[in-house]
Amino acid sequence: MTRRPWVNYGIIAANVLVFVAGYGGDSPAIRPWLLHPDSPNVAQFFTSVFLHADVVHLLGNMVFLWVFGNVLNDRFGHVAYLAFYLAGGVLAGVGYLVLSGHVPVLGASGAIAAVTGAYLVLFPRVRVTVLVILYFITTWQVSSLLFVGFQVLYNLVMTTAGKGGGIAYAAHSSGYVFGMLVAAVLLIARLLPRDPMDMLSLMTHSQRRQKYRRMVSRGYDPFRAAGPRPPATANGRGRWVETRSVHSAAGNTQSARELELRREISAACSQHDLNAAAERYIQLIQIADDAVLSRQNQLDVANQLMAIERYPAAADAYERFLRHYRTYENVADIHLMLGLLYGRYLQQYDQAEHYLAHAVEALDDPRKVTMAERELQAVRQRRGS
Repeated sequence: MTRRPWVNYGIIAANVLVFVAGYGGDSPAIRPWLLHPDSPNVAQFFTSVFLHADVVHLLGNMVFLWVFGNVLNDRFGHVAYLAFYLAGGVLAGVGYLVLSGHVPVLGASGAIAAVTGAYLVLFPRVRVTVLVILYFITTWQVSSLLFVGFQVLYNLVMTTAGKGGGIAYAAHSSGYVFGMLVAAVLLIARLLPRDPMDMLSLMTHSQRRQKYRRMVSRGYDPFRAAGPRPPATANGRGRWVETRSVHSAAGNTQSARELELRREISAACSQHDLNAAAERYIQLIQIADDAVLSRQNQLDVANQLMAIERYPAAADAYERFLRHYRTYENVADIHLMLGLLYGRYLQQYDQAEHYLAHAVEALDDPRKVTMAERELQAVRQRRGS
């Protein structure tokens, strides 16, 4: 994770403190704060989310919130995660009242279902370690797609069947649906960064594989330059397109050389040959003063230059990164790297102090903050001497 999930820590602490303070179990003090189907009010939709029936209820919910909420807090950011969690709790309560509300309800399960539903969409391939206690004790690792997916289907089935037994399945189902929809919308709208392994990407890859299999089943041979023409489609609109490869030699102009170097850098980065990428990058900036790579490639090359102790080139690469990618989510880490480069290796103390001061203000990781503060103090001492 890139930041401490302080909001999730706070939500867990709030649930525990409310229970310890006596607002739990059969205590008469909690009755006004439950969500009452016969006379609900706005406050109850929020207060009921922080109440629990007993210690087992509390611990079960908090374990799930710890496992799935921390990384979601990191991905959403603090304010957005808090808003999402509370909205999930409210929508779960609404779903309970609409679908099966008969008795007063309490618990964070609906809000946590929203969290796990969003987790399912964002991290379906992440493996979850599950403690299994049967006639023996062991652990299993399953993907969140299977683990959370089973929870979603089970609660939907129980809701449809009208089952209860002291468990608000309708609230759980409403939370899951809300969390999955919100996460999907945020990905589609690009309000959250896309990942090759999120649910939408996996669905896209699956559709591509299905199209490829259909092409092969109709006669397309991917291992031959030309194969038998596939049969026409049912609507008669299918067309067979002949293709051929065209190769052209790179020109001798500066722009042609720049394009060739960029291709070589991209290929080297994709093959994880960062030494070659760094060498090509040095050649690139010698013929193109304002050259900059794609965000990840620029960062990889800058890190590699730092690793092989080419400090002036590394500092220049980080500077270019900052100029072109100002909205990078971990920009404080770049400030810290530049502060270390200018202070420890290049003896440019004004620059070092500038970047380290920014890093101290913006960093979230306490260890990095401590490092930046110590380095800033050392830089100021060197300037004073």
